[in-house]
Amino acid sequence: MLSETALSRTEAAIHRLGNSIDRLEAAAARVGAGDLLLAGELRDAREEQAALLDTTRVVSSRLDAAIRRLHTLLEE
Repeated sequence: MLSETALSRTEAAIHRLGNSIDRLEAAAARVGAGDLLLAGELRDAREEQAALLDTTRVVSSRLDAAIRRLHTLLEE
């Protein structure tokens, strides 16, 4: 049979273990929320990159056309 002191220490250890598990679960929830936030930011960054690539293509095409017109004018 456990002595009262051993029982008290066991109960205290179980209580500490429960608190530790609660803290671990809270930390895991924060990490999960952080992952969702990072995933959203990554998606936004990818969308912005795609828009910038489209803009770059348009600007490049217009610059090429302007350069060709200038070459034509200078050759005349």
